[in-house]
Amino acid sequence: MKEVNFMGLFSRLRRKDDYEYEKDAPLTEETQEDTQNQYLVVDEEDQEEEREVAKTDEPTEEEDYENNRTAPSTILGQPSLINMIGPAYWSTDDLMEETFVMRENMKSRTYGMPLYIPKTGYPRALDTNIFQEILALGYVDITLDVCPQSRRDSMRELANMSTIIRANADFQSQRGQTFQLRENIVKYNDIENLMDQIQFDENRLYDVAISMIVYGRNNREIDRNAGIVEDLLANKGISVTPYAKRVKSGYLQTIPVGTRMYQLDDTYRNVDRKSLAVMDIARNAAGRFNGGIPFGVNQATPSQNTEFLNIFGTNTHRPINYNMGIVGESGGGKSTSNKIKMAREISLLGYEHRSIDPDGEYVLLAKRLGQLNLTITSDADFIINPCAIAVTETPLEEEIMNDENGNQLTEEEMEEAIRYSNDGRQIITHEDGSKYVQKVPITQMINNVEGFVNLILSGDGNEPGLNVGEKRRLEDALKEVINRAGITTDPDSLYQNKAGMLNNQYYERLPKPEPTLSDIYEVLIQQNTDEEGNENPAVTRLLDGLKPYLHDGSKPIFDGQTYFGKGLSATLNDYRYVNFNISQLEGEFKKVAYYVITQYLWERWMKNPAKALEKKVLDADEILQFIDDPVMFQFFETIVRRDRKRNGSITWLTQDIERFKDNPKAKALVTNSEFMLVLATKPEHRQLMKESIDLTDGALDILTGHPEPGEGILRQEGESIWIRTNPSAREMEFAESNRAVEAARRNKNLMDEINTALRS
Repeated sequence: MKEVNFMGLFSRLRRKDDYEYEKDAPLTEETQEDTQNQYLVVDEEDQEEEREVAKTDEPTEEEDYENNRTAPSTILGQPSLINMIGPAYWSTDDLMEETFVMRENMKSRTYGMPLYIPKTGYPRALDTNIFQEILALGYVDITLDVCPQSRRDSMRELANMSTIIRANADFQSQRGQTFQLRENIVKYNDIENLMDQIQFDENRLYDVAISMIVYGRNNREIDRNAGIVEDLLANKGISVTPYAKRVKSGYLQTIPVGTRMYQLDDTYRNVDRKSLAVMDIARNAAGRFNGGIPFGVNQATPSQNTEFLNIFGTNTHRPINYNMGIVGESGGGKSTSNKIKMAREISLLGYEHRSIDPDGEYVLLAKRLGQLNLTITSDADFIINPCAIAVTETPLEEEIMNDENGNQLTEEEMEEAIRYSNDGRQIITHEDGSKYVQKVPITQMINNVEGFVNLILSGDGNEPGLNVGEKRRLEDALKEVINRAGITTDPDSLYQNKAGMLNNQYYERLPKPEPTLSDIYEVLIQQNTDEEGNENPAVTRLLDGLKPYLHDGSKPIFDGQTYFGKGLSATLNDYRYVNFNISQLEGEFKKVAYYVITQYLWERWMKNPAKALEKKVLDADEILQFIDDPVMFQFFETIVRRDRKRNGSITWLTQDIERFKDNPKAKALVTNSEFMLVLATKPEHRQLMKESIDLTDGALDILTGHPEPGEGILRQEGESIWIRTNPSAREMEFAESNRAVEAARRNKNLMDEINTALRS
């Protein structure tokens, strides 16, 4: 083994006066006397004699090494730079061609492998987040060694390169190698443009070496870790290679000693100022810019740059899905962060939002934006009909049809087959040329009503849901109600053949009355009562469960034609934002209302053909409190999996972190959410959050370290960014959930204004 003594290797880094701390030491009477004696005037002959002795008494190499090795720190009692960065043990040998041992004890070793990016390993174009994924691994150190070139050296080097490329182009032109000729012409033009920029000080060249150390506990682990780093960089168009047979030099190149290893000049590559700015490691803590809204301030970059959020992406880059989760303890800033997101998406991007508000936190937001707030009570004047049927659209490309031989039809063949099928389905074409299949989803309506009834029967937790017999009888009643209304899969069957006014709105074809709970209740009685007027006991639970929700019961808001007030359409299409405030409801009724409203928004808004091109966001607060209910979970899972096809998104919020424990239903929300904002987390939930949301230890250190409200980790499309939301003073007037905090903030602002006025 060859052992390295870092005190000897780095002796040239010592300060010029290792005893400089004595200059700043306080002077006592004794030290003052000694100092005066040092400045006694001596004879010129004595001085000359001392000079001669000094010339002949220079230390040998061994003495110089020993003096450097035992030199004290520059500050009394403090370790030197080498003490801090130099490991206590470091070794390599001829058998370890690519790795070294940095630490060894009775149990294990710590291995390291130095790597670098060769000159040919750089792509033509770089992204700003090339190192982000690697830095997040936790077992990689990266160093950029940057040496600026003078203008003269840069011009000379570029001129030589230009001459070589021009000669190659002439040679290739004679040989007829046109492909390489075009490539050389591009390079030649790039160099000429760069020379012009350098000449007028618009740009500059730098020699840059990018090196890194990958760590592991054994050879197998370090090979695996190095392979991961290599694959991640390969996705960015960058290749790496180990410092084979130059392990010691590669290690010294990577640690921050501030000196250039001239024996590694072959690892340097010249780059211009723009490229260097992109490769800046500090900047790699920033997220990818993909348009959208300003959402927060980056806490990990020196510039504190603004991070943007765009859940729907752009035409050139779209996420896998558009869903977002906001998770954190109470007081961490969840609702405040979401209200900022909503306000900016509505006002800046024109997105449509609908929120289900269990705690009344979004009422003020709706009012400040000039939009609609609906406060739902058990005796409200409006009605949300869970039995309503609406037309839905499905992209033609998602339809699957086979011919009589079992062969799958093409889109053109399906379009022709649907037009002549006479089953009520219609083919419509949007402005962008895309084709859709429109129909009335009768089966889906039956399933929705069954889900509603199942929920009210099992809502209190004491009764089971629908049994097989009850489900069959309910389905028979629903089919009879639909047949009586003359509703089929044909979208035209939802309208009457006459024009008229309905709820102060004119329709060229008046909508037919919607089926209601009262209709179903009456048919259930008719179908399950014998000639003597005896009711079948099999429907007793059904009738008892529906009775309170009828128009003459204690909870009538779900029975009747959908109505939100005079002059408002049943679909609320005239509003960019509608808030459904259910804070005044309690217990089972609140749960049922949450389900019915979500169902209404999914069927009448998210799937509405008139809204097919609109970007739509459903904001579901405290969703995890209902996640364990099988009916609720099945419906929410349908939304998070299918909303992308409807140009929709769901933003869900929760502080109920405990529900993530051993709960695959809760984890399904995370899996289907491409965007996550995780705020303050209690230390006892650290491991749970790590397993549920796949956060790194560094991110968890931030989240469990008492971050400020609104400060947390934003995960978007696999990237993790440390941000803090940046609400303005005007936004805080509607975003702050705690009224006491908001009052204190206003008083502070008032006092600041008074003090400013007094000082002026």
